[in-house]
Amino acid sequence: MGMTGRVSTGTATGAGWAADRSPRRDLMTGVLGTGLLLAVFVDGWAHFNRPGMESFFTPWHAALYAGLGLTGTWIALLVWRRRHDRTLWQAIPPGYGLAVVGIAVFAAGGVLDMLWHEVLGIEVAVDALVSPTHLLLGAGGLLILGTGVRSRPAGSASAPWRAPAVLSLVLMTALVAFFQLYTSAFAATTPTMGFTPIPEGAPGHEEAQLPVVAGLAGYLVTTAVLMLPLVYALATSARAPRGIVAAVVAPVAWLSVGVVGFPAVAVGGAVGATVAAVGADLALARVTEGALRRRLPWVAAAVTAALWAGQLTGMAVVDALRWPVSLWLGAVVLSAGMASALALLARGPRALAGPVEAA
Repeated sequence: MGMTGRVSTGTATGAGWAADRSPRRDLMTGVLGTGLLLAVFVDGWAHFNRPGMESFFTPWHAALYAGLGLTGTWIALLVWRRRHDRTLWQAIPPGYGLAVVGIAVFAAGGVLDMLWHEVLGIEVAVDALVSPTHLLLGAGGLLILGTGVRSRPAGSASAPWRAPAVLSLVLMTALVAFFQLYTSAFAATTPTMGFTPIPEGAPGHEEAQLPVVAGLAGYLVTTAVLMLPLVYALATSARAPRGIVAAVVAPVAWLSVGVVGFPAVAVGGAVGATVAAVGADLALARVTEGALRRRLPWVAAAVTAALWAGQLTGMAVVDALRWPVSLWLGAVVLSAGMASALALLARGPRALAGPVEAA
């Protein structure tokens, strides 16, 4: 009798948008998270383009903390609606526990960030992206934005990826990409810059190498930022989630380009990468069920090669590639190799061991 009463109460209070696994509820959380993410990028844009307005008390910070307030209010409402016959922690919807922690971390980071700026001043360069208080804000944001992925039904590796989970994955990826802007292959246009090889030990060797080294590192870091979530999504679904490559790549590309003011060459690169991502999705839609996991390292390598080839083509159309072919083609091959390695790791030790594992 007690169990019957408990179940009926949970059903009544969990109906509709408040249900334990409600896609509508998670989608609303994702929409609010989208507003929070956009506020982060707009604040980043202000740091890059409005240095005269550098202060903690700015419209950009106001939008950021308003987004946090709206998200926190929404989650508090969800908890309130589920409070009957539950402790406070039990009333938190599945997958939302870390979001509550994230809100607290984000709020604490905001207070510490204000104190940091009042005492030490405002960061105006790359130090803004690695400031400890900003990283604390980023950690809180990741916990909040990951709610849709954590709410995804567990227990089946082939469970379909629904819109709230995909949106959550995209938001987390874009937030990580924001904090890696100083190595972004989308924000920088290094392959269009001149490069004069100077032999090892000759005067000017280090100065000539550094921009190229930074550019190559940018491709590898951006590959990791994009492919880790993509490989995770592909490895946990029998079929590729519809449009998953474009959904992950396009926001990262365009938001990164937007932060630096939409320079024409970077826009060309973003267009090329987006077109390549759409093409990759069309190709993935033809991969049969079950074959995706078996071919995941090859798929990851092919998708990565297509993305960077598209981006380089877009930049070449707008301007020109001034790197020698050994460099820009090498960047594509290196990135594809990294993506393939990430996919092998995602498949686990059995994939690394190969046929010997069976013995």
